[in-house]
Amino acid sequence: MFSVECPRGPPRARESLLDYSMLCPKTECSSADRPQAGFTLLEMLIVIALIAIVTGLALPYFQKVSRRNQIRSAASEIQTTLLAARMRAVRANRATSIYVTTATAGQSSHLLDTISPDPPAPTPTPLPRAKLLLPTKQLAFLTLPTGGKITFDGNGRVIAPAPPLSADILIEGPAGATDKNQITIRTSASGKVEVVTPVVWQ
Repeated sequence: MFSVECPRGPPRARESLLDYSMLCPKTECSSADRPQAGFTLLEMLIVIALIAIVTGLALPYFQKVSRRNQIRSAASEIQTTLLAARMRAVRANRATSIYVTTATAGQSSHLLDTISPDPPAPTPTPLPRAKLLLPTKQLAFLTLPTGGKITFDGNGRVIAPAPPLSADILIEGPAGATDKNQITIRTSASGKVEVVTPVVWQ
């Protein structure tokens, strides 16, 4: 075994016929003589194809999650509106109602009005204290309390619809989706408001 020393400076005349680069160890030759690392076109195409496959597999899942979030968000807004009406009734010690008006053909939103105080008929109904608009593309109302109305008294209890009638609100959505989910916003006689989600989501 022997080692070859890389000559320093210009090669001597007698070495002119030799390949100067062959005398240099690989670690000592200039970087210009080293192969350059990189990706081939085939490798790039394979990576792009894998990304496309993974995206195609994940897209339906993310679409389902988006649809679930839409109907869950609508249910949360309805629950918040009912709880706010109950709190208003307790603070003011007077009846406060939520009126649900579903959208008709040509309308783009359902309407929830908060009325306080809520006088008995035939006294004119006062102007709403608050309004909540829910897009029709987000949900549809399947079941509403009698008259589309829930009323809390000054103690926060439900007085309309009068127990044992149900004060449940059943919604479904989003509209236009092939896989829809149903959520119940349940208001007990004591005034407790809770959201009942599906056991199995679509």
